[in-house]
Amino acid sequence: MRRRLLLTLLFSLVLLPSAHAEVPALSWQLLRTIPRLPNHFTQGLVYAGPQLFESTGRYGQSRLIAYDAATLQLQQQHFLRSDVFGEGLTFLGGRLYQGSWKSREIFVYDTRLQPLQTLAITGDSWGLTTDGKALIMSDGSPVLQLLDPATAQVLRTLTVSDASGTVWRDLNELEWVDGHILANVWHRDTVLVIDSQSGRVRARYDLDALAATLRQYMPVRNSEQVLNGMAWNPATRTLLVTGKDWPVWFELQLTLH
Repeated sequence: MRRRLLLTLLFSLVLLPSAHAEVPALSWQLLRTIPRLPNHFTQGLVYAGPQLFESTGRYGQSRLIAYDAATLQLQQQHFLRSDVFGEGLTFLGGRLYQGSWKSREIFVYDTRLQPLQTLAITGDSWGLTTDGKALIMSDGSPVLQLLDPATAQVLRTLTVSDASGTVWRDLNELEWVDGHILANVWHRDTVLVIDSQSGRVRARYDLDALAATLRQYMPVRNSEQVLNGMAWNPATRTLLVTGKDWPVWFELQLTLH
């Protein structure tokens, strides 16, 4: 009886489709591995003209950092209040928008990292990107919120699901690429390609192969030192990625949807 039960269970597991089975995988190529300082709990990245900007987390350590986009050399940084945990980051209309966890605020800056405004939001902000008109925010749920950049009022929402109807949770860092939203799934080396109108997951990138390269620079990492941080470079049409406390940047060439 036990053997029959075991065989039935194994057979069911083989037949049961995984969420990944419903989402086609796209290919990518590692172009460059670039060393960086490791003590950055990266939460968001965005290119803006000749600069790259980074948002980092942790209470008492959260920052907004500016780099030279070509050299990735740190130029300047702005520390957040000690009671704020920095989250996602995007750039719209000449302004930087930095989310926060728990404090329900989005901070607005110019490119010199000078604070301009604070927007109140309901709930947490995890990732941020933009379609060029609205802010697009994740909060760890399957629902993305499109916000008015002047007021942070919710304009509309997108529920993220695949062809099987499975909803995808733990959506974290976001990036806008060619009319699609890339979403890093927290605690997975998976980046989803989401239709920006319907919320349908069209494809995915599996970045687990980066782990072997990462081990050369970071032999041991804890459960929170995960993939997080993506920035699409429109000049090179490549994706820069890193993770929480990772000592390297990875530049990737993507096969696009």
